[in-house]
Amino acid sequence: MRVLLRLIPFVLACAGIAHPALGDTAHTTTPRGAQLEVVADFPAGAGPFPAVVLAPGQGYHLALPALAQTAQQLVAHGIAVYRFNWAYFSNNPKAGRPSDDLLNELEDLQSVLKLARAEPRVAQDKVSVGGKSLGSLVAWKALSADPSLRAGVLLTPVCSRTSDGQAQDFSDANYPGISAELRPVLFVAGDRDPLCAPRVLYAFAAKSQGHARVVIIGGDHGFENKTLVGTAVDAARNRNISLLSHISASFIVENAGH
Repeated sequence: MRVLLRLIPFVLACAGIAHPALGDTAHTTTPRGAQLEVVADFPAGAGPFPAVVLAPGQGYHLALPALAQTAQQLVAHGIAVYRFNWAYFSNNPKAGRPSDDLLNELEDLQSVLKLARAEPRVAQDKVSVGGKSLGSLVAWKALSADPSLRAGVLLTPVCSRTSDGQAQDFSDANYPGISAELRPVLFVAGDRDPLCAPRVLYAFAAKSQGHARVVIIGGDHGFENKTLVGTAVDAARNRNISLLSHISASFIVENAGH
């Protein structure tokens, strides 16, 4: 088990839908009939490439920086990336909400995993999963349910909630079975995130008997530092997200890549 602090880095379900080309948006259908927006990015060449499916946050869609820049870095390192939006978000971006038990969202993610595995340019034995915030919860469910997945990348995990200076620990409830998970898992959180206190995350990852890695970078749940003012706010957020993307790509290359 490793806990590290590093300040660096079915066949297509919808008949007639072609595999997405580089950076193109496609649609596929889940078993329950929900439509998903998917973007697939591939390195140059015929492959097959290792691949990562990245799940979005509750309202943090696939084109926002933490996911888009992470995808960019992964592709630069020879990794194919599938990003998508939750069906509820595509149906109603402002008022849509996830299912109470997240089973619809797990079906969404698993449908994109099937889409990726149907692509000849994807190395089927080198597929990993990741997600941001809500996406990290669903990615953990998918990882736990599918032993063929190589690794997990959990960005801004939801491990606690701070109130009156006390952090209530939700880590075991949200990411059950950490002690039995032997595959490489990366947790990346901000040092000011009210939804995941670093000390809670460290203690949780220390229960792993496998390869759990914790990286704390600057910022809150959106990697912002609201104590700053003016242009410093955007500059800090951009630095933090750039760092996040490099760390995530490095982890996948090291643990589930070529």
